[in-house]
Amino acid sequence: MSFKLEVKAVAIRQAAEAYKYHEQKSPGLGKRYIAALEEAYATLREEPFFQVRKAPYRHLKLRRFPYRLVYEVLNESVVIYQVRHTKRRPHRKYGP
Repeated sequence: MSFKLEVKAVAIRQAAEAYKYHEQKSPGLGKRYIAALEEAYATLREEPFFQVRKAPYRHLKLRRFPYRLVYEVLNESVVIYQVRHTKRRPHRKYGP
């Protein structure tokens, strides 16, 4: 079964900011960040049932980057609320 992804505007903005940061830090690093993000999206489309950090929100860490996706599984959809840096303070609603 393939799940449908819905990425909220806040998550898109956070991902874009992270891309810009990594690309400025080292040319090409931003592209690798986007590849890791797309890999995580593909994983969520196929198997979204990962760690519950603060019910009903789940978290999936990006490979090789200190970011996690904060999302919720609703029926046959995965709603992504945030792309959070793992060192940021916990969010009251979504958890760490």
